[in-house]
Amino acid sequence: MNTVKTFTPMKPSMQMLCRLLDQVTIRGLWLGAVFCLSSWTAVAAIPVISATPAAALQKAVVDWVAQTQSVAAESVVLAPMDPRLQVKACASPLAMDLPFASPDTIRVRCAQPTWQLYVRVSVAGRVAAPSGQAKAESAPVEKRQVLVAAVPLQRGMSLTEAHVRLAPVDTSGMPANVLEQVSQILHSEVVRDVRPDTPLRSQDIRPTVLVKRGQMVLMSIGQAQGFQISARVEAQQDGRYGEQIKLKNRDSGRMLTGLVKGPNQVQGL
Repeated sequence: MNTVKTFTPMKPSMQMLCRLLDQVTIRGLWLGAVFCLSSWTAVAAIPVISATPAAALQKAVVDWVAQTQSVAAESVVLAPMDPRLQVKACASPLAMDLPFASPDTIRVRCAQPTWQLYVRVSVAGRVAAPSGQAKAESAPVEKRQVLVAAVPLQRGMSLTEAHVRLAPVDTSGMPANVLEQVSQILHSEVVRDVRPDTPLRSQDIRPTVLVKRGQMVLMSIGQAQGFQISARVEAQQDGRYGEQIKLKNRDSGRMLTGLVKGPNQVQGL
């Protein structure tokens, strides 16, 4: 006997349950899409971390050298900075200049907060001189003994013989008013920073203040080889080497004039 299968309709409760499951699945997929979109928006909203002060300084130096020396920024190479150096962020635009004769050292200064440092740079791929020029430069050049800095000289430093030395310098690149004798820098101080081996010029130095107002100084009258008298007098004004200043004899109250000859030493006039 053949058995006939009959279709029994799904009960209403079972049908409602299936529709409910379908709705839950669709809503879950929609919520998942919204969550992913929200997560991507949150990631995209994360701010980009700005460059460090050291990186900003290096970029500013590269841009400045490229602009002032008319070279490509890619050709400017910075010497590695001391890893112990802590560069502070500058609230104002960085100021840059060339404190020395060579263009390889850049001085970077910040006004707020106040600081300065030196950065060594080099420019790769400089155009070589034409062959004709190279031959001309290979010819012997005339040199002259001039006074150069033996050590780094800082502004305001009082000079002695240990700070300078005589060195041969090509006369074709000789700066104006170059000094040639050690005696020219005695009792003097530098008015700008000077790198080692840089020729010293008359405008780089000035006489040092050797006598200060209110100090007791030794005044000598007469010739050192013959008759000479000395007295202690009070300086009435500051004096640099070779300047005439007013002096006062405390005992007599008399006003005198003297020529500054050394530290707390004057020659009576």
